[in-house]
Amino acid sequence: MTGKAPVDLVLVEFSGNRFDGRVLTELERLDGDGTINVLDALLVSRGSDGSVEWLEAANVDKRLAALVGEPAGLLAAEDAEAIAEELQPDTAIGMLLFEHSWASTLSEAIRGVGGNLLDWERVPAAAITELAGN
Repeated sequence: MTGKAPVDLVLVEFSGNRFDGRVLTELERLDGDGTINVLDALLVSRGSDGSVEWLEAANVDKRLAALVGEPAGLLAAEDAEAIAEELQPDTAIGMLLFEHSWASTLSEAIRGVGGNLLDWERVPAAAITELAGN
């Protein structure tokens, strides 16, 4: 983590606890081309019997473990527990923390001319669609 780029936490729900690798392939591509830097990941799942399990990246998949590297500890048990309370049976939520690597050079350019990045806010896609009248 460089500390120079914005960091996002993304939560993705997977109904039926189904994974086929497409999301992981895209994360590898984005990380590989320098768009993002995956900082940490957790998977929280609730079985059909109501049991809850959470796994760090290293225990989910070898490819995900390679993206995250050494366990960063940025996402932890308390994060998984907070998500698990609302999780429906036979559902999983992937928690992904990543840095927008592409923004580092923009941040450096802003600082280079004496500027400060004051805020970074996500505008939901639905809001943009509504504003555009689509």
